[in-house]
Amino acid sequence: CMIRFGCSPDDYFRYEFYKKSSLEKNKFITYRRSKKIIRKYNFSPQVDILSNKVKFNTYFHNFIKRDWIDISTATKTRLEMFCKQHSCLIVKPIGGGQGHGIFLWTKEDIASHGFELCSYSGYIAEEILIQHPKMKALNPTSVNTIRVLTFRGQIIAAALRIGGDGSIVDNLHSNGICGHIDIQTGIIDVPCIDMKFKKYIYHPTTHEKLVGFEIPLWDLVKIEVIKAAHLIPDVQYIGWDVAILDNSVALIEGNHDPGHDVVQMIAQTGLYRDILCVA
Repeated sequence: CMIRFGCSPDDYFRYEFYKKSSLEKNKFITYRRSKKIIRKYNFSPQVDILSNKVKFNTYFHNFIKRDWIDISTATKTRLEMFCKQHSCLIVKPIGGGQGHGIFLWTKEDIASHGFELCSYSGYIAEEILIQHPKMKALNPTSVNTIRVLTFRGQIIAAALRIGGDGSIVDNLHSNGICGHIDIQTGIIDVPCIDMKFKKYIYHPTTHEKLVGFEIPLWDLVKIEVIKAAHLIPDVQYIGWDVAILDNSVALIEGNHDPGHDVVQMIAQTGLYRDILCVA
């Protein structure tokens, strides 16, 4: 499988290649294929806009729907004013990924030692988005987002990402759960999974039903993501993270090296032919 399809050991088990025919295996974006796609279609200086949260928030300012500050460049006075304006903040490394290094700065933290944020050079602080009630019900401790994969400005796949018990992030690599979204209807059409491939019809903590869940404002999600993709045409293969608010949607980040596994392994549906068709 490695020689014929560019399959990594992770790919082999995540895509259940041990029980698939060669025809089925050939439908998947594997590790080697993913790297080839990225080299061919994302070879642009614009990649830096996606890998740097300061540049991303600046470039896509009309899409992010939240207040934020670059701690690295803010004066102590400006940072103190920012903290006073918000009751809770989420602090992220400028170049981080997979939910690593993110932490919450509560109202109590801000009141007692907000000035300590000055020591977090290389981080940004953002106000907490108020997500749609239906999204919050899935797991109230995290902003539960949608990963939308675009290629050349077209949506080819999407997944729902939900935080685990008590988690403030929804990333699958941080004990989250992911569900496959039918991109035509915006409905979760198969059981969700975690990183151990355990399947869930209901969320294990909140007991909200996942299969059949309809993503709120799904048509608007698709419209906004396509608009954003067209603003950065030289980066053609992007994984967008989108939060759903009461009456609008907000871009959280864009990934120039989107994980090729998550959107394929949930429903065991390969996307390689979708790439070839659009290309």
